[in-house]
Amino acid sequence: MKFLMNYFQPNPITNFKATIDIPGSKSITNRALILSALSGKTIILKNILLSDDTKYMIDALRALNNTIEIDEINKTLKIIGNRNPKYDNLNLYIGNAGTAMRFLSSYLATGEGTATLYGNDRMNQRPIKDLVDSLVQLGIDVEYLSNYGYPPIRITSKGVFASYVKIDGSKSSQYISSILMAAPNFKNSIKIELSGRVVSKPYIDMTLAMMADFGVSFNYDNNSVHISPQEYNIDEYLIEGDMSSASYFLAMALISNSTITLNNFFKNSIQGDSKFLNILEKIGLKILNFNDTTITVKGVPTYKGIKLSMNDIPDVAQTLAVVGLFATSPTKVWDVENMRIKETDRISALKNEILKIHGDFIEFTDGFLITPKPLENYQGDFLKTYDDHRMAMSLSLIGLRVPGIKILDPDCVSKTFPNFFKEFSKIYKEE
Repeated sequence: MKFLMNYFQPNPITNFKATIDIPGSKSITNRALILSALSGKTIILKNILLSDDTKYMIDALRALNNTIEIDEINKTLKIIGNRNPKYDNLNLYIGNAGTAMRFLSSYLATGEGTATLYGNDRMNQRPIKDLVDSLVQLGIDVEYLSNYGYPPIRITSKGVFASYVKIDGSKSSQYISSILMAAPNFKNSIKIELSGRVVSKPYIDMTLAMMADFGVSFNYDNNSVHISPQEYNIDEYLIEGDMSSASYFLAMALISNSTITLNNFFKNSIQGDSKFLNILEKIGLKILNFNDTTITVKGVPTYKGIKLSMNDIPDVAQTLAVVGLFATSPTKVWDVENMRIKETDRISALKNEILKIHGDFIEFTDGFLITPKPLENYQGDFLKTYDDHRMAMSLSLIGLRVPGIKILDPDCVSKTFPNFFKEFSKIYKEE
């Protein structure tokens, strides 16, 4: 194993035992921060994730006069929320944090003033039109400052008085979650209608579950949600471990025929990506022990590929792609076209890097097919990460079986899992 400034090189290893600590969920942390801000109350958030994406959210909320104190040692955060923020020509930079860009848009709508949301070059290539269209329906003035349909955007609001909004969720569920969380702070009762084939629906279910935990009620009927004006009311909230982050180590156990214990892995998770455990179980992963917040899993010497829609859980499709490289039959994934508008076009990026190691990858508009080859046919190489944390973490697993894999620009994992390669390296130190 080699870890230099510009790349991480894992050494092939199998049949090991390791214990890994999973960080708090990014998706839940950023939702909890927004819900706390919307509450206007003092709330303690426990087991928070401090990563690039959550720090951008925290910085923006502070700029919007939310008081936030962080205890990094104990991973707790105290926030005194600003329920209906007032702001004047505010500029909020959010890097490439999609949740921050989208959730803050609706939070700004509940307040009064003018603010600009902007990010890095990749954020300016990630569509936001469906959310903007809905904000305009709500009576919010939104201006595109560069390219139509994309950030940066300038939002001018006097609060939301509308009673109906329709939102397209076919590109991102975050547009829907954004408006759902802000809705209790609107001036009137509202019907939120979901249109299109909603992607990543479990993330909407997560949002609604958290809203209920934070003390609001709603009626969810087929493709619409009815929410009346009300206040969020909670004193503290425990954030689950991140199931997307856990996916890499579940896959690691299977790929390397090893035994791994994951701490901070919640048995009754509200995260859709917890389903990845069931997918790996179907193709061979064994669960040795599973209690409320810890799981121990064991791989197998050989396992078959799998063919399935991953529309509900596209963030773990890259992990499954790497698992598929070492299966005994093909792996096919479809219904994940929104992978193309993430931190990078993840389908094309996967194709580029898997072909580079002499793997077999067929690209579809909405997915891919991987036909595994004998291990000796794969070849080590420098693998690009495209400034995408999930590319870096998933591709690193190839090095468990293929010598000479070098993961370029590994620091991009700071977006959601700053300690990923430190945790990865534990596999070389434990008996």
